[in-house]
Amino acid sequence: MSLTDVSVQTPRRPLLVAACLLAAEFLVIGLVFKHGVDFPCRANWPHMACNIGSRGLAGLYCAVAAVALLFFLKPAMFHRLLSTAGHDIRPLLLNAAGAALTLVPVLFLRDGQGGAMLFPAFAFWFGGMALMLAGLILFLAPPGRWRAFLSEAGTSLALAVAAGAAAPALAMQLQPLWRLDAISDATFRAVTWLIGLLGYEVFTEPGRKIIGTDTFRISVAPVCSGIEGIALVTLFVSLYLWLFRAELRFPRVLLLYPLGIAASAALNVVRITLLLILGIEGQPDLAVGGFHSHAGWVMFTLIAMGIILTARTIPSLHRAPAAMTPLAPLPPLRQDPAAAQILPFAVFMLTAVIVPAISQTPAMLYPVRVMVLAVAVGLFWPIYRRLPWRLDRGRTVRAVLGGLAISLLWVAVPVPPSDGPPPYGSLSGTAVPLWFAFRGIGTVLLVPLVEEMFFRLYLESTLRGSAPDRPATLARTVLAALATAGLFAALHDRWAEAFVAGLILSWVVRRTGGIVAGIVAHAVANLIVFGAAVLTGNLQII
Repeated sequence: MSLTDVSVQTPRRPLLVAACLLAAEFLVIGLVFKHGVDFPCRANWPHMACNIGSRGLAGLYCAVAAVALLFFLKPAMFHRLLSTAGHDIRPLLLNAAGAALTLVPVLFLRDGQGGAMLFPAFAFWFGGMALMLAGLILFLAPPGRWRAFLSEAGTSLALAVAAGAAAPALAMQLQPLWRLDAISDATFRAVTWLIGLLGYEVFTEPGRKIIGTDTFRISVAPVCSGIEGIALVTLFVSLYLWLFRAELRFPRVLLLYPLGIAASAALNVVRITLLLILGIEGQPDLAVGGFHSHAGWVMFTLIAMGIILTARTIPSLHRAPAAMTPLAPLPPLRQDPAAAQILPFAVFMLTAVIVPAISQTPAMLYPVRVMVLAVAVGLFWPIYRRLPWRLDRGRTVRAVLGGLAISLLWVAVPVPPSDGPPPYGSLSGTAVPLWFAFRGIGTVLLVPLVEEMFFRLYLESTLRGSAPDRPATLARTVLAALATAGLFAALHDRWAEAFVAGLILSWVVRRTGGIVAGIVAHAVANLIVFGAAVLTGNLQII
């Protein structure tokens, strides 16, 4: 029997119990550590530790929501897994033990003790959360069913979990791209209008975006302007469009992006207004806690889920349903070409999000990122090895010329050297040459392979929508190249140069008819840029 056999019914009561239990536990844990303990995190622990705790919990919210969204959108995939959910309630004892462990730090966290209990607190939190989730997972299905489920649907589930877990941290990392004065100004003006409409007399300082009364005021900074919500909605909608691309009607389904962004911005105004009212009405602690707590992430996650679930009910966004045909089983992970094109890039981006959260000099840990990425590439090496690596003379010339053009552009545009410490941080002695060796391996060998497999082979070809019997039109080819180059540029600090580089790489791939030439061009460009950076001592060039 396939996991998509709809004849197997999913019991709803155990799912409702699990969802309510998890929501209640998250709520209790959040309220206890936000309002029930006299322990201001940033006054006692390093900011990095506070960021890990805050973003980690927000990431857990979003990961759970992403899995729930996948269940609502693809229920047939979960039917067999969950057909016996709730038959064994003993795992709920494990869940309860985990919830109790997460609350143990309440007994010893006190203001003024500094970082003395930092590691014990994190040990209880991580261990407790692991037991909580394990208990619910085993309550929903025994280990055997989970193994069978993961062997067939592991790629989709892994993608949903990874996207959800990384969403808050990735949204924070992308803040420089979204931190536009226009967004914060619009939010400030909307909150001012709404609070006045509700009859409250407040003073405002538009220059500093401060609003409130003599007893309570807030600053609508860019970080509080719904920018994270916009990023989160964008990520969830993108995941939905990818998972259901065969069922959706493009380009009209792209309207979900502006609708989601508008809904996120509007409800964020309502959230800030309500929290401002709480503070004015004599509840400043609750208002400040809510204003800077995970309430925003929960709201943004619910908005993203609501937008997608609403979209499922709009017939005009979907193609006409085809006749029901059995779904072919998914290939094993190591033999899945789509996974080979997506997962290593996802791993690369995930390390880019995690490393800055655990180190004040994230570039120093680049060798760790290279080793993790090498493991991801090694997992799919049988697929990469089958690529047509032997290029004829014409394709080789185009690839090399494309790489030279990119490198000349990258080196010619001046970049001032950094006034701060070197990227390898406090490393010294033989550790410095080793750092440069890993930096070169990642820059020249691994990154070109991973980025080209994702951007040019997967993303651009998907947007282009060509098939052997139906070549893509010129308009779709151009739009796909522009969109891919735009996303490629968004992930680089030097976005203008990266945008042009993305267009050149698209040209190389199209002119040579294969992804290998694009990988070679990318590698040539990175080799020259890396060499120039090392010779000049200005690693900001890379």
